[in-house]
Amino acid sequence: MNDAIDFTASKPDPRVWLFLILVVSLLTFPCGSRLELFLLFAALALIMLWQRMFAAVISCAVFYLVLLVLNQFLWLIAIAPVKMVAGMLIVLFFRLMPVYMAYIILLEKTSMNELLAALEQMHIPHMLIIPLAVVYRYLPTVRYEIMYIKDSLKMRGLNPSLTGILFHPVTMVEKFMIPLLIRSAKLADELSAAALCKGLDTDYARTSCTGVRFAQKDAACCVFFALAAGALIFWHYYPDFASLVL
Repeated sequence: MNDAIDFTASKPDPRVWLFLILVVSLLTFPCGSRLELFLLFAALALIMLWQRMFAAVISCAVFYLVLLVLNQFLWLIAIAPVKMVAGMLIVLFFRLMPVYMAYIILLEKTSMNELLAALEQMHIPHMLIIPLAVVYRYLPTVRYEIMYIKDSLKMRGLNPSLTGILFHPVTMVEKFMIPLLIRSAKLADELSAAALCKGLDTDYARTSCTGVRFAQKDAACCVFFALAAGALIFWHYYPDFASLVL
């Protein structure tokens, strides 16, 4: 009865996923070819499978296949400006897909308490931790708000799907976007108040029930990510040498 309760933190450490987001974000700038972006996507998909995020892998794979199909049928668009804009959007989604996947891993595999504890151990200023904590909880909450607004529109006989937006754009903007913007502003205020109530703005060190520690395995993961990123960058700048080695 006198034994202390062992609160075990989730592994890998939250700083590993933060490092992964940083690495993937930096790689999207030099690595712009279709093959390089596919390798980034495949690497993130393998990490998701490693973390048993099977539903996220399936949804990301379906979205990636949709982008590939749309890219192959761009030639059907006869209007040149529309074709150019559609092509730019598809390329943008290809570039942002790995960053989004890395963020999803952080979001699903790291709790708020452990993330804040890890950031404080890194001596990150509170003026950066508080906005990050609000954004960390803001995006998932907005997703549920969108679902609630869609349900309310269906109850009123409106169609919140893509076809409804195309056939009645003005009505959908009025009935969908305006409630979402108003609710989003309220959510930001509520999340900011919740963060302050948890003591994020205090000058004293916060405590954590879980023992958040950056172990050797976490360092090994970061080294592996850095080596993989270095190999991809080397392949980008020296493709002939890399092909000879392979």
